Amino acid sequence: MRYILKQKPQVNNDPRAIDRLRKALKLSRLTASLLCARGIVDPQEARDFLKPDVSQLRDPFSFADMHDAVSAVKHTIAAKGKICVYGDYDADGISASAILYKTLSQMGAKVEVFLPNRMEHGYGLTMENIERLQGISLLITVDCGITSTQEIERAREMGMTTILTDHHECPYVLPKADYILNPKRQEETYPFDSLCGAGIAFKLSQALIGDAALEMIDIAALATIADIVPLLGENRAIAALGLRRLNEDPNPGIGALIKKACVKRTSNIDAQTVSFVLAPRINAAGRISTAKVAFELLTENDSARLEQLAEELCSLNTDRQQRQEKVVAEAMKMQEESGDSDHKVIVLYKHDWDIGIVGLAASKVSERYVKPTILLGESEPGVYTGSARSIPGVNIYEALNSQAKVYEKFGGHAGAAGLTIREEHLPQLIHRLNEFLKEHYDEEVFKPLKTYDLGITPSEVSNSLISELEMLRPFGFKNEQVELLISGAHIEDIRSIGEDKHAKFRIAKGGRAVNAVIFGTQAAAVPGYADIVGTLNINTFDMKPQMIVSTLSYDEPFEHKMRQTQEYLRKAAVPTEAERNAFFIGREGLLGVYAILKNVSEKKAFFPDEEKLVRFLQKYAAEFTDEKIIFALTVFEEIGLLEIQKNDRIHIVIRSGKRELSDSAVYQKFGSGEK
Repeated sequence: MRYILKQKPQVNNDPRAIDRLRKALKLSRLTASLLCARGIVDPQEARDFLKPDVSQLRDPFSFADMHDAVSAVKHTIAAKGKICVYGDYDADGISASAILYKTLSQMGAKVEVFLPNRMEHGYGLTMENIERLQGISLLITVDCGITSTQEIERAREMGMTTILTDHHECPYVLPKADYILNPKRQEETYPFDSLCGAGIAFKLSQALIGDAALEMIDIAALATIADIVPLLGENRAIAALGLRRLNEDPNPGIGALIKKACVKRTSNIDAQTVSFVLAPRINAAGRISTAKVAFELLTENDSARLEQLAEELCSLNTDRQQRQEKVVAEAMKMQEESGDSDHKVIVLYKHDWDIGIVGLAASKVSERYVKPTILLGESEPGVYTGSARSIPGVNIYEALNSQAKVYEKFGGHAGAAGLTIREEHLPQLIHRLNEFLKEHYDEEVFKPLKTYDLGITPSEVSNSLISELEMLRPFGFKNEQVELLISGAHIEDIRSIGEDKHAKFRIAKGGRAVNAVIFGTQAAAVPGYADIVGTLNINTFDMKPQMIVSTLSYDEPFEHKMRQTQEYLRKAAVPTEAERNAFFIGREGLLGVYAILKNVSEKKAFFPDEEKLVRFLQKYAAEFTDEKIIFALTVFEEIGLLEIQKNDRIHIVIRSGKRELSDSAVYQKFGSGEK
């Protein structure tokens, strides 16, 4: 497959800056180049980046309202007033709620936590939920509230002091909360604006109980990684310090979850383990059950109860995976059977799709077809709620916002969005979105894209280089794992591993080679020559460097395409209507192709390869695609009418004698019994 390989944007590639960094930190030129490319040019800044520590945590009292917020909390506790922490049902909101609950409990506060149920309450503050908070003296929101103007006003009318902590983008008119802790607020003085909700809760905890808050930095790290905020600046320090604690002395609940979910663990918990193992289990509670399960895990201390909660979260995650796989499979089947391949956006909806799952499923469908994807489930009769996921280079929020009038609810950003819409408006939305994308985006955007950091050769790969690259951990958003390109490489010694599900090989160029492995690709599908993108690590078996390949970009030989197509035609079960339209040729069309082949055979003409044969046939049967020509050749071979002889050239041999199309299983299958 041919991917578009594109180097990631480089903030600085000045050779002088690279050389200064290399000499000051005694790094390889490649690592110094990588740091500069990511905007880390100053030697001291680079030292801080490579060695994050507690000194890089900012002063929490740098928040403009922090002093007053702390006074309000302490006053409420002294007056024996009741405090409510109002959270959210995702990993960030649950973690933020847990941090403040534990902090306030340590301070002797009367504290309760309200976590909305996704299905029952929806996201954020609602008037109905505010009315439930009777007898509350102080309301603290976490990971929500910055757009809840009416709800905050109602809380104040009910006599509550309000502290609003949130990290989402601020509207033009802010709620009239007593105190606001949001680093994105226009008049905010805090020097770092990319904290997640739990990160802000952690800062409030620091302001309230000082260094004792560091005992909860692993919870803040889990949320920071899970919520996909940039792992730069203070977030990087929180993540690094939190991961260190996760591996040495974790929160009892997280420790129980690690024990249950990482049974085969052989190495330290890293950001990838948090992203793909721990966070999905925390999120599963809020997606398909109640967030209270995950909250209790983070705040409970009884080991027996924690084991039960960890088991429940793992079961919920398994359930979530099964639901997600069901939606993905159904969506892909719908797209294959009835989707328009010319459309630039996929919009699919089904009444029984779980609206807590469709966003995850949309990501999978979008990756498969390289198109922005919107999946929706019925939230109430005639009304559908769902999620959109985009592809690199397409701003899905902008596209959806062009049709803002048709939604009941809508919000999001460039890469993802959520919407609620009446069923009768969906056909109009599909048409207009497709027209918008066709008008505003080039065709190249919808082709498979793979970005990389730097190009290297096998001779530059070494254990010392890998050790330097490891210093860039923790990896995450805005500090992604380092992906390197070896262009124009020869691939040698290809072998099957893992019951032929994966492959290992050697990447050779310039007289040197490096070991490599690719997962999810069979050895037979690995080409002999390609541009290769992957990450580097040290193989613990032989302690030698190896590349974990993510992308093999190559021009697929036509011979391979033809062989795969013929294999599909023979092995396919019941073809869909779209597949019949793509391949099938009726009797008259086949007679036309046969006449051309017969003439070629009689003249003893030959072709250098399969592609030239197909192109020749298309020259005289111009209405037929590659797929239809290959269908015709397959049918003729199947009934014994045609033999394609191949040595150094392609020769066509037509066999004499009468043949019946009904003898071709492929013809019968795709022609629905046409004689």
